[in-house]
Amino acid sequence: MGVKRSIEAFIENSREDAELRVAQTNVVSRHLSHIFTTTKALKYSALTEHDLDTLRIKLSEQDLEGECSAGHQTFYQPLPKSELPEIDWEKVHFSKWHEGRKSEPRRVHYTLRSVSGRIYAAWFHDRKHQTWVHRQCYRAKPRIASGEHTPDVPYSWQIVEEMEADTLDIPHCSFQMYNYADPEEALRRSEVLAIVGFMRWRLNRFDYIKHRTFPVLVVSIFRSQARILQAYHDGEYLHISKSKFFDFTESRRENYELFARWIYSIPCGDTQTPLAIKGEELPQRSYDQINKGFCHLVRQAEAYHKRKKLKG
Repeated sequence: MGVKRSIEAFIENSREDAELRVAQTNVVSRHLSHIFTTTKALKYSALTEHDLDTLRIKLSEQDLEGECSAGHQTFYQPLPKSELPEIDWEKVHFSKWHEGRKSEPRRVHYTLRSVSGRIYAAWFHDRKHQTWVHRQCYRAKPRIASGEHTPDVPYSWQIVEEMEADTLDIPHCSFQMYNYADPEEALRRSEVLAIVGFMRWRLNRFDYIKHRTFPVLVVSIFRSQARILQAYHDGEYLHISKSKFFDFTESRRENYELFARWIYSIPCGDTQTPLAIKGEELPQRSYDQINKGFCHLVRQAEAYHKRKKLKG
């Protein structure tokens, strides 16, 4: 069987699975859109228990040195300490502390970037392959889930340091965000908007057609406090786990090491199993889009094999 027929046979076998996938993730996409629209309209900064129940968001606690609380799947594991390369901490740029809702989170972000940059450079020097790539993992136009800076919102916030895996086999992504507000234990409006916006955009990408679950990891910074959140959608609920806040007022190496291990975490978990929900009935345009996506994959595969044949 020729390359083209092999590809076409594979795609034909995958078509039914793709249709089920789209039928299910369309349900998730609608729910995420509802969460985004409702949260965007909130005039207060922290979600209440009523908000969480109404929006079908399940919140749990995350121990950064341990496990998530019961009922929450894990899609990220911290990089083991043994795999963290040695770096010259004398060369890490610890920005000076200046009080302020804007200057404090930027200082934490700049120092985290300095630490993670030196770690990445050490891996590059040792030619050690890394799963994570520093690039935009949310490319919606306009990028409505990447920040707010207008006077009609409770506080301004901004997404920085986006990362995604270097392979389409891993749909996970991560980013950092600084929030120009005081830290509160409750789940914040900005955190939900960013998580939902990134997740929804990524699950609607045909590149990730074999995945049903799209995990998101967030380093969320408020003044000199920071915490880490993990999120995923199981088809019925948006699950978010959050860690306690860690204090970065002082330049404590152990805190920066811990967060670096999460920034370069190990993606895990099953993202391909069908969700435990009934998918929606697809309109004809959805079938047309699926066919169009598969035709694009065929052209890409044929071009790849042609280049490979020429090189060989």
